[in-house]
Amino acid sequence: MKISLIGLGAIGASYAALLNHCPDVELKVILDEHRLKSYAEQPFTVNGAVQNFDYVSAAAKTEPADLVLVAVKYNALPEAIASLKHHVGENTVIMSLLNGIDSEEILGAAFGMEKMLYSLCISIDAQRNARSVSYGSVGKIVFNEKNGECSPRVQKIAETFTAAGVPFENPKDMYKQLWYKFMINVCANQTTAILGANYRYINTPNGHAIMQMVADEVRAVAAKKGVALTDDDYNSWLNILNTMIPENRTSMHQDMDARRTTEVDMLAGVLRKLGAELGVPTPYNDMLYHMIKLREQMNESL
Repeated sequence: MKISLIGLGAIGASYAALLNHCPDVELKVILDEHRLKSYAEQPFTVNGAVQNFDYVSAAAKTEPADLVLVAVKYNALPEAIASLKHHVGENTVIMSLLNGIDSEEILGAAFGMEKMLYSLCISIDAQRNARSVSYGSVGKIVFNEKNGECSPRVQKIAETFTAAGVPFENPKDMYKQLWYKFMINVCANQTTAILGANYRYINTPNGHAIMQMVADEVRAVAAKKGVALTDDDYNSWLNILNTMIPENRTSMHQDMDARRTTEVDMLAGVLRKLGAELGVPTPYNDMLYHMIKLREQMNESL
């Protein structure tokens, strides 16, 4: 299978490393010209192993991929869409590994919703430092048709992932799973980013209480969208949290520490917009949104 990946951050690199060692996969990693030169000069490692990725310029013409994996940050999605033009053909399938609930629609508007599979990754605790990525758990990629139908294209990708050792799941309630992951990111990523707390500290009674208040707002908005997120769903996140390396940090916490722009617009930003449209108050996310935006402003001035 020909697979093109854009976004070589902690998550993208972790799955790219597994796919790159599979003889059934022809993997291309798409880079802009600046990164193409930089990455060629310095080896990229995942869990200490040097990766010999096939880097290709976004401007270079190539045969369309069978599968495109999008693992960029939310703010880089418009640029990624422009970079994918040579990799998306008539029969290309696109999967987004972004954290939010609207990237499928954004990519679908650019390339056609018929090319989209709904997808997410969960339980991965990868961390990136310069050209080095490490993880304790690679988690799994959850993907399917929006309606939960395990179509032939889903089955084909599942076979490739099995051969490559990429853990995955094809749930019948795919759209609910997308909202479930959104709930986790909204309550955990934003909380850790503003508190500077790693997994150890949010996995405490106080951490659980803060996250639950934030998560309840997601649940209220999801209910208006016809998606039922239950107490059991929230508690399953706490069970996952018990498996995470305590010293590791969420992706938004890493962004905040590195003084990068965060994905708050994709999380609280989207939730606040939906809440306003559906008549659901979101005071905790209102507060987190403005606090994180202020921290970003402060970081820019340092």
